[in-house]
Amino acid sequence: MLNELRELSICLEKAGIEPEDLHPNFKACPKGGLTYWVYVDEQGNISGIALVPFAQVPTVRKWERANGVSFPAFNVPPLLEAGTDDLKEQIKGLRKKIEKGSNVTADELLAAITGCKDQWGDSIIKKLTDCLTKPMAELSEYLGEASKRYESIGELCRRSKQIKADTFKQQLTDTLVHSIQSEPAADLIDTLFFYNGMAPKNFQVILELADRERFEYPANHQEVQRWMNTRFMAAASKNDRSDLDAFGCNASGKDEKFPPVRLPVLGNVILRAMNQESPCQTRYGMIDHYSFPAGDAARKGMKSALEWLGKEERKGKTWCDLSRRMERPMLLFAYPSQIPVNLPELAGMMGDEVDDIAETYQEKFSALAEKVTVALRGRTKETVNSEIRVFVLVKMDKARTKVVASSRYSSEHVIGSAQLWQEGSQNGPTIKIRSFGKNKGNTTVWIETLIPFPAEVVWCLNTVWSRQGTRAEGAHGFSVNDALSLLLGEGQELHQVATRALSAVLRNSFPLLMALGQANVQGLVHMIDKKYTKKYEKQKLLIPSIISLILHKLGHTKGEIMTSSAFLVGRLLNLADSLHLEYCKGPRKGSVPPQLVGNALMATALETPEKALSMLSQRILPYQAWARTVKEGDRVGLVKTFLKQLGEVSEQLKEAPLPQRSSDTDKAQMLLGYLGRVESENN
Repeated sequence: MLNELRELSICLEKAGIEPEDLHPNFKACPKGGLTYWVYVDEQGNISGIALVPFAQVPTVRKWERANGVSFPAFNVPPLLEAGTDDLKEQIKGLRKKIEKGSNVTADELLAAITGCKDQWGDSIIKKLTDCLTKPMAELSEYLGEASKRYESIGELCRRSKQIKADTFKQQLTDTLVHSIQSEPAADLIDTLFFYNGMAPKNFQVILELADRERFEYPANHQEVQRWMNTRFMAAASKNDRSDLDAFGCNASGKDEKFPPVRLPVLGNVILRAMNQESPCQTRYGMIDHYSFPAGDAARKGMKSALEWLGKEERKGKTWCDLSRRMERPMLLFAYPSQIPVNLPELAGMMGDEVDDIAETYQEKFSALAEKVTVALRGRTKETVNSEIRVFVLVKMDKARTKVVASSRYSSEHVIGSAQLWQEGSQNGPTIKIRSFGKNKGNTTVWIETLIPFPAEVVWCLNTVWSRQGTRAEGAHGFSVNDALSLLLGEGQELHQVATRALSAVLRNSFPLLMALGQANVQGLVHMIDKKYTKKYEKQKLLIPSIISLILHKLGHTKGEIMTSSAFLVGRLLNLADSLHLEYCKGPRKGSVPPQLVGNALMATALETPEKALSMLSQRILPYQAWARTVKEGDRVGLVKTFLKQLGEVSEQLKEAPLPQRSSDTDKAQMLLGYLGRVESENN
């Protein structure tokens, strides 16, 4: 990953893009859990507390060299712990009372406090003391004398030096008690008491000046923090050295650790770790920074480059979230080596679509592919000929992040692959699935199958359907590398992945496809078990397209598929179902069996088509006899049409030799023939 990020930092520099360069110890406050402003007066006493809005938390930065020792923001646990079940219920009652808009009396609060035990032991007091003392020396050295505009941070440091941990604890308790009585808020109960094992064990406080309006900017204002960062960066560059690192850059700072980068979904990502505490890392005789020396300039460039890629405003353009399809925290990054002014939506096209099927029926892949093509071809020749770089990061556990895919492609190859992907997804008959309308109460509608996104293909391949297509569960077998191979791969690599994928989709999706085929013949919506509907409903519109796509990747054209004997067998069984259904509506007076005749024979046909057709020739006789003689009813025309089409397909099959045993390709073509319907039937 280091090489990719180093090259990206150079690309950004050439494009005139300067990502914000932040000192690695000047970190954004994490936004999980509760965060409070704690106001400090001139004597170093707490004068008030207020909840920090959730969106504002990550805009505030803290100085943190050692883990957990930071300023002006730090974590502390609730002050009191409820030790008995009765006391826990009592505190829950106080919280519910506040939630309902009632006030908590002083006696009620005092009774709860009296029964609790102190949760701030010696270790918490020591850590708090460290937060209020250790960062001060570094801040004083780096910040120096501030101008009047930024003097608020210096004043906060001065006041904080007066705070004693024991005094802080008592004053924070008193302030919380007062706030609960004067301005009741349920969150304050969670901050004062630890009474629920599911609740966060810590909350975050950010120290701020009580009289902040006296200063041009409060101590935690973004303008003050920008000035602080410039001072930190200036101090870091003083120890300049002339030797070079592994990238040929100035080696100053090569003894330092690689800085972490905070990314969406993945959280903190360490760019490189070769820790001497892991014995396996010493096998090459070098450890820590000695194994790969990288100076400040290179490390900061890489950190800034990855932060630039992962900015929220570039979601879908330079990154997309694959987590819900791959069922683990995973991000895909994609960008052109020559950064254009308007970035194409490369990552979104290569990854996954966020919208739920209930929200839109549009072909989102086609829309994104068109935007990418216009963006890449609508620029200079150099941009078109530039590389598209792709890599994928996955969170292995809390501490480790791994690169699981890394590739490069020409712009023209990406454009051509996107076009072939669309052609492949439509490489078969028109298939429509009966579905509910977008809004509750709407009539059911026919929806054409969708072009899948690469991550959706892997999601479907890793899903096993059972119980007549009503239940689904995840499985393993295909990865994001397989998704990229299907989209962008060539030659033997593509053939191997497509062959495995075809076998898997036939094996795992057969129950669903059979249920969809019969439901479509009857004009019904196939119902999935409610437990699985929300998560897996979209696969009904994806799997038929995926089968067509994989056949296309294996070199089978639409014309070849729709004239093959296997396709015609599937088509014949579909028509047999349609005729059987009309017979049930007529002589059987609406009594429809659990399986229509063609559907019941599909499992046999997928293995030995000749045997299935032999069985069909006997079972369909009564339906044919009735269809030839029926003369009355609203659906006579449709019955005659089915009868005619059965004859036409049967004639075509006489000229097409049937395989003795069906291959996966034959099975796929047969399923497409069974699911495909001519336009006149979809009404």
